[in-house]
Amino acid sequence: MMSRMVKLGVTLMVVGIVAAFGLGITYAVTKKKIDQENKLAEAKASMTALPGIKSPAELVEDPKLLSAVNKKYPDVQKVLSSRIGDIFIMKTKGYGGPMELAVGVGNDGKVKGVSVISNRETMGLGSKVLAEENLAKYRGKSTSDQLVVGKDVQAVTGATITTRAVTSQAKEALAAFSQLRGTGQD
Repeated sequence: MMSRMVKLGVTLMVVGIVAAFGLGITYAVTKKKIDQENKLAEAKASMTALPGIKSPAELVEDPKLLSAVNKKYPDVQKVLSSRIGDIFIMKTKGYGGPMELAVGVGNDGKVKGVSVISNRETMGLGSKVLAEENLAKYRGKSTSDQLVVGKDVQAVTGATITTRAVTSQAKEALAAFSQLRGTGQD
């Protein structure tokens, strides 16, 4: 009986080691491709968030700018600068889980666009907030706007949490821009 248990234990351990090794190899093989896809999604969203950018090569990531705003605005993950404004890569929690957005702010201090990099929002509810026609309502907003759901931003019915998440990210990006560019409106 004891030798049978030891044999089963050893078999289970070998199966576990083989499975872990297989998962490790799969991760190593796919990690580069996943990273490339994530960078491509970020570049595409960035170009949508700041119309006028023709190529991701026009965007410069400056870690100094990120460190300047990240203490006060922790949802800012990256700051990409260009001749026409800045793009803030924001990470927050929506109703469905993590959500990553690109918020473009022009040199005039106004939101030029909000674009989705990744999300886990519920299809048909939270995902409606992330549709282009709903993200368009943030264009033209500045730090002089309250950016409060129910006042100057209309919530999507059934998706108030997601609407609040996107609104807070737009507001935070504007405040970070104001801090970086010294507009005195943060």
